[in-house]
Amino acid sequence: MIRLSALILAVGVAVPVGAQESLDVVDSLALAGRADEARTVLESWWQSQRVRSSRGDRQRGLWLRAILTVDPRMAGLDFQRLVLEYPGGSHSDEAMLRLGLISAAAEDLPGAAGYFRSLVTDYPRSTQRRQAEEWLSEHEVAVEEAEETAVREAASADADAREPEVNSPERAETVSPRYAVQVGAFESEERARSLLAAVNASGFQARIVGVLGSALVHVRIGTFFDRTGAAELMVRVRRRGHEATIAVDVADEERIQ
Repeated sequence: MIRLSALILAVGVAVPVGAQESLDVVDSLALAGRADEARTVLESWWQSQRVRSSRGDRQRGLWLRAILTVDPRMAGLDFQRLVLEYPGGSHSDEAMLRLGLISAAAEDLPGAAGYFRSLVTDYPRSTQRRQAEEWLSEHEVAVEEAEETAVREAASADADAREPEVNSPERAETVSPRYAVQVGAFESEERARSLLAAVNASGFQARIVGVLGSALVHVRIGTFFDRTGAAELMVRVRRRGHEATIAVDVADEERIQ
C-alpha cells in the first residue's frame, strides 16, 4: 500500500508538518477539486487509522466519505449514520439537511419534513436551520396533504392484506402486535436515553429496546396490530419535529427501559 506521505508528495498538496496522515489532507484535496485523490487518501485513513481515531475524527471521516462518494445511496446511508450515531455532533445538522434535501428531491415530502423538523428542533444554533425553516414554510400545505395521503394508503393496504376474522379464543391468544414507530437507533445506550427523554418531553411515551439480530439500541413508541395506527402516530411524531419510521419487528423486541 502506498504510504500517505509519499502520496501527498506525489499530488503536491501543502500540509502542516506532522499532519500528513490526518483528515486535513482529505479536506485540502477536496477543496482543490481533486476528489479522486481525496477519496484515495480517505480510504487509506479509513482502513488504517479510523479504529484508533477519536470520536470527532470518526465523525469527520464519515462526513467526508458521504460528500465525496459518487454513489447517492451510499451517501444517504452515511448521512443517516451521522444523524443516528452522532446526534448533536459537528456534522450531524449538515447531514440532517442533506437527508431532507434528498427526500425532497425524491418527492418524499413527509420524509423531508421529518428531517427538517428535527433539524429545527434539535439544532437551534445550527447555521442550516434557516434553510430548513424556509422549506417547511414553503411546503406546509403540500406536506400536510402528503402525510394525510400516506395515512390513507396505509389504511387501504391494511384492508387489502387483512385476513378474514376468525372468532376463536385460540386465535385471539396467538395474535401479537407487529408494528411500532421508531425514532432512533444507536450504538450507545446513553444516546438512546437522551432521545428517549426528548421524545417523552414532546408528549409521547417511548421505550428503549433491543431487537433480535441487531447490535443497536432502538427508541420506539407504541405497538400496533396493523400499519394504519402506526402510520397515524408516525405523522404526529414527525410534526413534533422528530425523525420517525415504521418498524415491523415488534415481536423481536427485548425491553431495556
